[in-house]
Amino acid sequence: MSAAALERFRAGLGDGIEIYDDTIDLLGYQRDCSVMRPGEAVAMVRPQSPEDVARTLACAGQAGLPVYTRGGGTMYAGGVNPSAGGVVLDMGSLNRILDIDLERGVVVCEPGVRFGALSQALEPHGMTVGVIPVTAPAATVGGAASAHALGTGSTRFQSFADQVVGLEVVLADGRIIHTGSALAGDIGFFQRYAVGPDLTGLFLGADASLGVITKIALWLHRLPAFKTTRSYGFDTVTQAAQFVQAVQHEELTQQIWYGAGYEGGTVRGRVMGAFPDTDEASLPGFCVAFDYGGEQVAVEHALARAAVLAANNGGDEYPPFDEAYFNRLRNEEIYWYAFAGYFSLSRCAILMTSLPTNRMASFIDVVEQCRVDHPDITWGGAVVVCRRGLHGGLIGFYDEQSQWAMAEDAVAAIAPRLVEAGCIPYKSGKVWSDTVQGFEPWHDALTNLKRAVDPDGTLSPGNLGLNPG
Repeated sequence: MSAAALERFRAGLGDGIEIYDDTIDLLGYQRDCSVMRPGEAVAMVRPQSPEDVARTLACAGQAGLPVYTRGGGTMYAGGVNPSAGGVVLDMGSLNRILDIDLERGVVVCEPGVRFGALSQALEPHGMTVGVIPVTAPAATVGGAASAHALGTGSTRFQSFADQVVGLEVVLADGRIIHTGSALAGDIGFFQRYAVGPDLTGLFLGADASLGVITKIALWLHRLPAFKTTRSYGFDTVTQAAQFVQAVQHEELTQQIWYGAGYEGGTVRGRVMGAFPDTDEASLPGFCVAFDYGGEQVAVEHALARAAVLAANNGGDEYPPFDEAYFNRLRNEEIYWYAFAGYFSLSRCAILMTSLPTNRMASFIDVVEQCRVDHPDITWGGAVVVCRRGLHGGLIGFYDEQSQWAMAEDAVAAIAPRLVEAGCIPYKSGKVWSDTVQGFEPWHDALTNLKRAVDPDGTLSPGNLGLNPG
């Protein structure tokens, strides 16, 4: 990346937008929390307004500099890593909550708002947003929209993208557009599906490769009046999957704010760590855990019905896992990913997938095979239960100093195996780039869209397998 390009970019921006290009200032902008290799940006810009974003993108395009957009940097798919160099756009200063519209049931905020601040602002109104990611202590709303976040609320509402009413987006050439009902000037955000096709969805999960989100409108939901957790143990993964599918079919998910499934190795580690005198032979082969929330009568009905469905599928409530792990996860929020320092190894390589509920056993088979094929890495697997289907996270914990290349090779080998097992790439960023390029009709269509909205390839080269060079 030439010094002349940076100077052209600087001259084009002019006064009013500060550029950081000192090597020390840029150290924190090399990577996210993924296994993907860091990049080296030549500059970082911290915009204060959508107009600053527009000016930055237009000037970067004219100077031939790629732009990577960064929120909290908590993602694990490499989407913010500046692999092609260029400029990092730090959205942290666009952190205002612009409107809490209780009549419409919508909150509008800027992308740099962190979920803790958003939840705190909504709590006095008895409200929350539909999905809050597991990485919420540091994650931003913009990052969640750009990466299809999951978390609290997914069991009721599916994904973060399903909770978006509309967006304000800056295109690569600096034009600002609004989606949904807000396309019509002062009418504002109240309806996602308005004139023509759903342009909102074009920018959700796109890892800022098609445009930069500068405003997000989200649906509001009442905070649950009553909460409790339950864990259910099963001998086999197949029994657990049948139980989850029954819960989904009966719409008991309407009373569940978070649900997850944990394979035997995770159950063993958590329960034996907390209760070392437990007879290992008594441990279930798989646990499903639910965080219930809603009106007490409705929750109690769901609890009773879930107990019946568990028994119908060979399972039962399993309080030790709830006490050792899940209740603490949900109420104390003390367990987090490796980059928060909970795990002894320095990093985790994560492949996120979507899968139909009846493919859960196939997903767990891949987790087990990873332990055989890559024994020097510590593997774990879990699924997030959504209103329909599941999202599976295959996680490998490794020491970055000595095992980084090994972890990269393992992820590359495992990705196609997950697809063969009936899983679909999720949270693509760069970690799934090679795989998604193999879905040729889909990827050709996405490539054509990219050329239409970003003909110079300015935005996030390499994400989604688009213009990686």
